[in-house]
Amino acid sequence: MLAITADTGMFFKILLSAMHVRRILEIGTSVGYSTLWFAEAMIQDGTTRPEGEEKHIITVDMNHSKIERATKNFDDAGVRGLIEVLEGSARNILHELLKNFEDKNHIKKTDGLFDFVFFDADKEYLREYFDLVLPMLRNGGIVATDNMLYPEDYRPLMAKYANYVRSKPSLQSVTVPIGNGEEITIKLASEARL
Repeated sequence: MLAITADTGMFFKILLSAMHVRRILEIGTSVGYSTLWFAEAMIQDGTTRPEGEEKHIITVDMNHSKIERATKNFDDAGVRGLIEVLEGSARNILHELLKNFEDKNHIKKTDGLFDFVFFDADKEYLREYFDLVLPMLRNGGIVATDNMLYPEDYRPLMAKYANYVRSKPSLQSVTVPIGNGEEITIKLASEARL
């Protein structure tokens, strides 16, 4: 298990509080350590939301024993009500989420389903995950990707991922050298690009 570091958790807590996030998607729950930081940021942010825009975290993992441990950790921390745990292939779940979003968005145009997305799983599928998530990310929303710098054997794959997201004109992205390295990618409104 390679969880985010405590300083990375605090970084995300501050970032998410400042963003006033209402909906988070996490790919790679593990035992829920990062999820607990996200939940704490949501609780700390006391802003109210319009009716029907409750705060919510969706976290995805395919390892049943890790999900059981994470769920217990969420219960113990008293944040289980904020968190929806989905067990299964991230690829399949993302395809399903995107289809549901597109079906609903066809009827009622929305800015995006998620304010913040966190990737900490299946490094070889990151580009595919990113492409599936991007239409569901609101303008001004952030995708954070863990393990950009460590472990070192991930670096070639992560460099390709960074080049990929940085090549998209509707995004700005940078690697933040905190913890294991976080790629922070913001989705810009099309007219906001310099």
